[in-house]
Amino acid sequence: MATAPPPHPYLHTPTPESVPAISPAELVVAREGPAPPVVVDLRAARERRLARLPGDLSIPLSELPSRWAEVPADRPVVVYCQFGGTARRGAQFLREHGLAHVALLEGGLDEYSRIVDPTIARYSPGGETDGWVLQQFPRPETGCLAYLVGDLASGEAAVLDPGIDPAPYLAAVESLGLKLRSIVETHTHADHLAGHAALHERTGAAIVVSHRSPAQYPHRLLTEGDSVEVGNQALMAWETPGHTSDHLTLRLHDKAFTGDTLLIGSCGRTDLGDGSPRQLWESLTTKLLTLPDDTEIFPAHYGSRHSLPDRYVSTVGFERATNEALRQPDWPSFEKYMTEGWPPKPSSFDEIVRRNLSA
Repeated sequence: MATAPPPHPYLHTPTPESVPAISPAELVVAREGPAPPVVVDLRAARERRLARLPGDLSIPLSELPSRWAEVPADRPVVVYCQFGGTARRGAQFLREHGLAHVALLEGGLDEYSRIVDPTIARYSPGGETDGWVLQQFPRPETGCLAYLVGDLASGEAAVLDPGIDPAPYLAAVESLGLKLRSIVETHTHADHLAGHAALHERTGAAIVVSHRSPAQYPHRLLTEGDSVEVGNQALMAWETPGHTSDHLTLRLHDKAFTGDTLLIGSCGRTDLGDGSPRQLWESLTTKLLTLPDDTEIFPAHYGSRHSLPDRYVSTVGFERATNEALRQPDWPSFEKYMTEGWPPKPSSFDEIVRRNLSA
């Protein structure tokens, strides 16, 4: 009998709680309905500066005993924090003071960002491996994902795989109070125009690529084990060729920015340009699949334009169990998977590559 695939790690099955919980997806539906709830942010102001839900009411948990009457009693209420713990205490307090219809946002703002809206920044404000902020930038018109990684202590930031329009990244670094230091291309893109040149022109940030890249513009080179320093944070480079010969994966703590090497549900094509199925097999099996199952995977593509799910983040464990590329049992099977049945080479491929390497 076939084994059922595991549930996605960020789609939880509701469990009985002393305080009712509402999932991020359920909150979206409720806010668009005829009787939208009042949404209350219980975090401190320093966290609210990094990320928030639009149209909410801000009452830090420490101020709730003196301000709870500001919460309307005639409407449903959803309280939230970053991960859910503070919200549970706040919801219990409000229910004890007579507000019957109070729920907490399951998983907090962190889970809301992973499931519903990746443009909301995720962050960890302190600690040895903390002090970072991470924001995703989905581009539905191309099915691409770019990333901003920032260090809150130093105020420095890096952007990975930016799109051609620099405006979203410039707005993000400004709103977060950061300065852009590095622009990293995980590989030579062939399906869209890259945005490193425009972003460099506006900020002066260094462009960083693999030492195998044939790029003709000024840039800094990365080899295996090098890192892109972002204040107190370090994006460590792994050479993961296969989709292209110059492909890099960047790692930060328990996160891996995999470009097109590993996508959600599949992997990057190897039949275009200088791709190599054998190199990709080695990159996947000897590097990415050696990471712990709870390592978060952040790819460079998503969505129906690339025949992928409309999800923005996954884990190594979930992909190991469900990804059709990773479920090929051996090299011959993987080679067949990578060399049969793919669409024809796009007519614009060579021109896009030429432009991305020249400027």
